[in-house]
Amino acid sequence: MKAIVIKNNNDEEQAIKKTVSILKKTLKTGDIILTKPRLHNIKLKIRNFPSLLIGSLTKGITHSCIYLGKGNVLEIGTKFYDKKIKKISIEKLLRLKYASFKGLTIYVVQPKYYNEEHRKKVFKIAINNFLKKSKELTFSYFNILKIAIKIQLTKNRFIKKEKLNFKKVWNCADLVAYVLKKSGTKIGHRKTKFFAPSTFLFSKHFKTKKKIILK
Repeated sequence: MKAIVIKNNNDEEQAIKKTVSILKKTLKTGDIILTKPRLHNIKLKIRNFPSLLIGSLTKGITHSCIYLGKGNVLEIGTKFYDKKIKKISIEKLLRLKYASFKGLTIYVVQPKYYNEEHRKKVFKIAINNFLKKSKELTFSYFNILKIAIKIQLTKNRFIKKEKLNFKKVWNCADLVAYVLKKSGTKIGHRKTKFFAPSTFLFSKHFKTKKKIILK
């Protein structure tokens, strides 16, 4: 897929607004947004070391979230110190990411077999199971790093029928995988805890709708 390239040209505000505009024309409720930092110097790499480390284990893709419609996403772990699950706008998400990384690659993906009923269920699960319980739930960077390492080392990452247990601590990828599986969407037999953000891009069970490079 050919990427759309959007350059800052010393006008970060306009570049982000243009990116958001393109995304809104592509996105449907239940789609998945992935982000990949573009860290071009040592200073940025040091400042974003947790993302750099996770990216080295997950093919560069460090974050995933679910689009809720009307310009909003179900978000978790926007920043290293931010541990709450919440609803924020795509524009705010991109502003926060761009402020940290000074460059992003953004992907819009969806499961290959995904109908309107699945999308409605994904929305309901995201609202009822996560947003309404957001004060009880949390995000862990340590947990996503631990899972990324386990993915590299564990051979038995698949199971024919998984018991989907709701828990208190999540990372961005297993949250997305849980919601999709809970909705009845077919995304393969990989255990939800072994999903990384990159899984949604490279798995045969998903397809890419849009790729944008924000420089």
